[in-house]
Amino acid sequence: MDRRKFLKWGSFLTVSAATAGLAGCNGSNDDDDDNGGGDGGNEGGGAPARFQYPQGVASGDPRPDSIILWTRVLGDDGAAVPVRVQLARDASFTQLLVDASISAEPDWDHTVRHKVTGLDPASNYYYRFVAGGSTSPIGRTRTAPAENAAVLQLKFAFISCQDWSVNHWAAFDDLAAQDLDFVVHLGDYIYETVKAGFQTGGVEGAHAPLSLPDGTARADGAIYATTLADYRSLYRSYRSDPRLQALHARFPVIAIWDDHEFSDDCWQDHQTYGVADDETPITSRRRGASQAWFEFMPADVSLDLTNPSFQNIQIYRAFRFGSLATLLMTDERLYRTDHVIPEQQVGSEIGSRYFVPKSLLSQVETLKMTNAGGQLTPVSILGDTQRDWWKAQLGASTTSWNLWGNEVSLLRMQFNGTQAVSGLLAQGLAAAQSALAPLVTAMAAALAQDLTAADHTSGKPVTAYPMLSGLLDIQAGIPPAAFAAQIKPLLDAQLPPSLLLNEYLLNADQWDGYNAERKHLMAFVRDTGVRNLVALTGDIHAFFAGPVMDDYDAATPQPVMVDLVTAGISSNSFFSYFKNVVDTDPSFAAAKPLIYGETAGKIQNAFNDTLRQFNANWMRHIDTDAQGYAVVTLTETELRCVFNKLKPLDGTQAPAAPVVASQTVLKVASGTPDVIVTT
Repeated sequence: MDRRKFLKWGSFLTVSAATAGLAGCNGSNDDDDDNGGGDGGNEGGGAPARFQYPQGVASGDPRPDSIILWTRVLGDDGAAVPVRVQLARDASFTQLLVDASISAEPDWDHTVRHKVTGLDPASNYYYRFVAGGSTSPIGRTRTAPAENAAVLQLKFAFISCQDWSVNHWAAFDDLAAQDLDFVVHLGDYIYETVKAGFQTGGVEGAHAPLSLPDGTARADGAIYATTLADYRSLYRSYRSDPRLQALHARFPVIAIWDDHEFSDDCWQDHQTYGVADDETPITSRRRGASQAWFEFMPADVSLDLTNPSFQNIQIYRAFRFGSLATLLMTDERLYRTDHVIPEQQVGSEIGSRYFVPKSLLSQVETLKMTNAGGQLTPVSILGDTQRDWWKAQLGASTTSWNLWGNEVSLLRMQFNGTQAVSGLLAQGLAAAQSALAPLVTAMAAALAQDLTAADHTSGKPVTAYPMLSGLLDIQAGIPPAAFAAQIKPLLDAQLPPSLLLNEYLLNADQWDGYNAERKHLMAFVRDTGVRNLVALTGDIHAFFAGPVMDDYDAATPQPVMVDLVTAGISSNSFFSYFKNVVDTDPSFAAAKPLIYGETAGKIQNAFNDTLRQFNANWMRHIDTDAQGYAVVTLTETELRCVFNKLKPLDGTQAPAAPVVASQTVLKVASGTPDVIVTT
């Protein structure tokens, strides 16, 4: 190996520099049936060795002068595999720039992560791997523009939440056919569980049920990845899909993890399956999950296996695309603190992570900060060090746009139970007595006052409805005695438990649950004049878009940035989760009309309208029942984002092309932290 090539096996990354003038190698994928591999040579004269590339090839983390190349190569005996990595300017490999000898080691599950430096900015390259006579599929990649280059346009997709076990992956075919500079993956690349409740429902026949070599069974029948072998098995299975392989082979991917790469709704090295789970760190499990991600992602990061901590890897990092855009990718799991209201405190994820009383969360958050001398440390998603890095990066940014690869939504998603129930009761009265229809709004307001003033000591509101009775006496000519005899019993029969008559945050695993830190970050953006900051978000299995406010609880909140949230590629929707809650939790059964209704046996989504009712000041687009992906076209003057909603599963088959059922076009004008929905 000459001075331009060197190995860094301590962190499992090989590096070489591109060199012009290497001998060209005409060649193409072999025509045999071993996944692009041919027969390797055998100096002993026996049967030639054969090598396989069962997960294809990939590239990632494009810089102006470098790229990360990836593959996994297997031989017959499980030993290390000598392999050459080749990179050229052309798909025929006549203009060869790299021809480096490396090794696919069993300690790293025979994966290869190779960094090529010395490349030209904004340029396409082709790469492949050769083991013996077996050649991998050819990949195409592209470097980022030069740091200060004037870039007329940048086009990329952002995706997340690709659960193997439900729905379909037709989105990858659609994406691979597009002309993109790169793909941003916001996490939930794998799901650590098999047979979990949220993984029920139809799945395409191309995805057989998964199993884990070790795994730990939960009481509900789910089995979750526990060991390094488990996590490796999941990545191998997910990357065996030819559509995902094709996407990786065509575009460089900039990836970050979310929770399911380790454990659902995790924080640091803690899982949250049971109410007491997060009291005990599961360091070995966290380290195994991190190592498997590191092995299978073409990311320009390092892992220190000699460090016994669960924080032995740093994946937050920044990218620049000429003078047009900066992209910050943050890690919102490895450094975050426990949910502000722990599960054990309330005995369930309901009240801790979902359907969380807004006032209680604020009180607990304030108390934790007070006990920490006003610091954000105990109520943080980013952690102190990463938060300072985020602020420093944005404060120094000189690009026209600032993009934030942000796993969980920044948008407030709140729900006022008293107002919602009052509205339902008023609509019910109008449906029963058509003469009351003109009074629906006034009746809802009166009912809200009555329910707020009711006696709740029994766990259910007790009231004589004085405000509503007075209103109907004056406006509808219904005397109090008739109201008490005819209307009050109807209302009493429909009253929910007092628990529901509260102001709730729907999801405290996202930024709503860490409001103090969000306010701190938004104040920084506002006060330092950070321009054109747009978050690219996944996680929640729904499409959302809107401005992010400096303080959602202020009398007049001001928009300071934008959040664009993509639905999952295949994961079951946000709507399906809340439908399950109102269907299975008696405490929330009365909220069913706020989530869905049924007409002629068909489910009608009411959740979109419910969210819009209580978040209208910042929600510009809501679709809670969707799978899909987002594509961004960025210029100096405008960010244009297209939400692509996919067709549903067709029996056990992915839908026929075209697979996109509908598109929503959103625009963000330079200098304006707001979203315009054009279709």
